[in-house]
Amino acid sequence: MIGNGLFGSATTRHLAERGHDVLNIGAASSGPDVRGTPEANWPTHRVYSSHNDAARLTRRQDRDPAWADVTARAVAGYRRLEEASGITFFHDVGCLIVSRPGGDGINADPIEVMGETGVSFTLYEAGDSTWRETWPSINFPATHYVAFEPSPAGYIQPKRLIAAQNTLAQRAGAAFLVDTASRISRADGRFSVETAGGETFLAPKVVVCAGAFTNFNGLLPVPAPVSLKSEVVVLGEVSEADAVALGDAPTVKYLIDVVDLEGIYMVPPVRYDDGRCYIKMGANTTLDHPMTDLDEIQEWFNSDTDPRYLPIFEPVLRTLWPAVEFVSVRTQPCLITYSPDRIPIIEHQGDGLFVATAGNGGGAKGSDAWGERIASLVEQN
Repeated sequence: MIGNGLFGSATTRHLAERGHDVLNIGAASSGPDVRGTPEANWPTHRVYSSHNDAARLTRRQDRDPAWADVTARAVAGYRRLEEASGITFFHDVGCLIVSRPGGDGINADPIEVMGETGVSFTLYEAGDSTWRETWPSINFPATHYVAFEPSPAGYIQPKRLIAAQNTLAQRAGAAFLVDTASRISRADGRFSVETAGGETFLAPKVVVCAGAFTNFNGLLPVPAPVSLKSEVVVLGEVSEADAVALGDAPTVKYLIDVVDLEGIYMVPPVRYDDGRCYIKMGANTTLDHPMTDLDEIQEWFNSDTDPRYLPIFEPVLRTLWPAVEFVSVRTQPCLITYSPDRIPIIEHQGDGLFVATAGNGGGAKGSDAWGERIASLVEQN
């Protein structure tokens, strides 16, 4: 198994628990004490990924029935994973879904999507401000309706989820090597996997779950048809008092009218590794751009984000939380891997070589179910 991110860690556990011998080569699990991004290590850290973050939204409402089904199956198993591993990662605070009636002209009306997929919700029509009685600290325009999707909507802490997967995988017999796969070759009916640390391993089957880095280092003879896009999130630091007061606030999906931003997602205060609590907000922006070069990607993760992003994000963040006195506001780089049909790529390339990639900006919440699907494909071929 190459890759110890959300897909790779889940696949490793499922294969190990089915009785297979598995070696996972990838980044180190941050362990049960992880609280967010290992920011202090980022400038020299040589493994980059979008899951290096404190929180990812999870909800049943989704843009595609296939996604909704996978997410529902994954969410149904969160508590079992927590109980079995002893590591908590799931916060079912619910989700506020906010849109003009009819959608924003880019995304479909979320109410229609929830109706099609049978998701329950409480609706506050545009102009009905009674939702403020429950969530007085946040602000949305009267032109938009507010729909509340209850538990199990909320958010997961990705690094803690990976730690839970790793704990259970190790318990089932899986081994882990903190290293980077640098080359895969095949001879005499077996694969040879070479690592940057100078080790070589032989295996009858190899699964590549390398996310945005799937097509680098020549891991695959046939490149996966993925495209990469820059993504930026803004982190608004809050006081300890606000972190406590807003800790159970719901997550947010907001189809905003602002021209420079599209499809806002937001998480209530979460404590990061620096000990501070942040409200995280992300969105597509007009400054986003394709990324194709490995050096460019490494520079993107190693450098401060383009200073033009903050003036786009910060006013919106402050407008959404008018009663919050932010201690600081800054941006942080991310990256999204897209597939042509916006569904994760899970395929057998032949002779025992498998690839699973392209979370399409939403793979975290259903990663355990995607990992189960990958494991089944490996067993069948």
